[in-house]
Amino acid sequence: MTSKNLPKFVKSHHLNGYVNNHQVNFTRAFGTNNKEDATYNRPRTWDGQRILTPSKKQSITQKHYAMFLKPDHKISVQKVQQVLGSHFNNTKYDSNGKWVGGYRPINVPTDVESHILQIRPNVPKEMAGVQWLAMASPATSVYVPFYTNVNNTPANYQKGTDKPDNESAYWTYKMTRVLTDPYKNKLVNKDVVPVQKKTNRHLKTSLKDNDQQAKNLTGDELTTFLTQCNQQNADYAQNIFQKLNKKLIVDSTRQKKIVQDKNL
Repeated sequence: MTSKNLPKFVKSHHLNGYVNNHQVNFTRAFGTNNKEDATYNRPRTWDGQRILTPSKKQSITQKHYAMFLKPDHKISVQKVQQVLGSHFNNTKYDSNGKWVGGYRPINVPTDVESHILQIRPNVPKEMAGVQWLAMASPATSVYVPFYTNVNNTPANYQKGTDKPDNESAYWTYKMTRVLTDPYKNKLVNKDVVPVQKKTNRHLKTSLKDNDQQAKNLTGDELTTFLTQCNQQNADYAQNIFQKLNKKLIVDSTRQKKIVQDKNL
């Protein structure tokens, strides 16, 4: 689906990718395919297509990938979360593993936030919009579902400056990333992943339960209720990760001692 004048635009400006019969290769016309793309961009395309369409076997070093590719299964919110949090997980290119100086992943340690906007067809329109928001790096954070028909945002998401603190949501999840970074997959798999799974299960159940309660509400009463639900989910997830961070401080200290003892 494109503007009907787009092929004419490509041809008149002598862009690459134009072929006869007004057909256009949009990748060639509007994209780049240089040495930087080989390590910075194309591998991320490979990883996303690997996750969503694993039946199509491709190489990370290919110079071209399909612009549109049908997924093997219908894509859920959780699958999108997996893509946005991916660092070539379960491949030899894992940027948290032994692959040094390799390809740039979809998820990088410097991520500030990641979000998924969902319009749900199976609930009243007043509560159909949900923003799934992960602060800091989604690989070590969690996507919290927030209703969008609200009159305020959670207090812990209103706080925060460029100085670390113990109250803002961002700095809680950023601390998780910082604490795991020296040992990457070791502490992520041991400590973070189980907590992510537990928190995701709770938030998914909470969203379902809140939907049921909200169906009987309208107007300002509904908006107030959805606002309260957002605060409760935000508090639950942040509290869990604050406890996780305390555990990570202990485990990272132990891990450091193990490494030091091996070097003696």
